[in-house]
Amino acid sequence: MLKPLAAALDSTDRAQVMAAAWEAFAVAERVADDAAFDDDGDELQALIAAQASAAGRSLLPLPGSGHPVDVPPLPPGAKGLAPYVELLRHVQATLEHAAAEPGTDDGSQAAVREAAGKAATAAGALLATRER
Repeated sequence: MLKPLAAALDSTDRAQVMAAAWEAFAVAERVADDAAFDDDGDELQALIAAQASAAGRSLLPLPGSGHPVDVPPLPPGAKGLAPYVELLRHVQATLEHAAAEPGTDDGSQAAVREAAGKAATAAGALLATRER
């Protein structure tokens, strides 16, 4: 389920990378929302993760095509969130790389760099959601 997103994040096509990052933020937001309502998590950290994901997604261009990724019910414990934390870290690294590429305008670079920071914030908060 997450492998196609991870593969798209590694694409050489910038539009495909941005679309995959946008969708990864959407997935992370849904996961964080779900985690906020389960009994073994920190609701505040889940809310921070959801807000950072939404903010990161808002900084990226809308995808030209694609479809939402299905998010299955979350397994219990921190291991259930681990694939999504890993995905957000992949988004962060990919966006940092994209922001450093020559040939993009300063406004776009700044937005992509800020989105990378939102991915880092979301990953940290999502990881902390089930650490207590």
